[in-house]
Amino acid sequence: MASDDFYSFSARQRLQQIDAGRAQALPDLEAAKANADYDSAGQAVQQIADLDAEARNVAALHEQYVASQTPPPQQELSAAERAARPWDKMTWDDALDLARTSQFGKDLDHNDPHVQDGYREVMRRRACGE
Repeated sequence: MASDDFYSFSARQRLQQIDAGRAQALPDLEAAKANADYDSAGQAVQQIADLDAEARNVAALHEQYVASQTPPPQQELSAAERAARPWDKMTWDDALDLARTSQFGKDLDHNDPHVQDGYREVMRRRACGE
């Protein structure tokens, strides 16, 4: 569980509690085995099974939560759809692809200092309401 938000932290804490409970049930099972106590062994086995199921449920719920926080991937546009997109709806990648069609911009990438300056200028103008 990679994220440190409230829900992930809570899930991680609960899994640690479940692991601790399982660690306590294992010696109970071994003690019941040593004493040939089938009733206690059955209870310990049931407790371990319940804890394992609970851990799977918590992990599955957390995976659903993480998936809900991850936006779906953008659908790839065709060349015609990209060409029909109005300039104010273009992404940074669209603008860079458009600049690469120029004879002077064939080697441009996002790390180019001029491209970076252009991004900053667009952001400055948008902040001013232009």
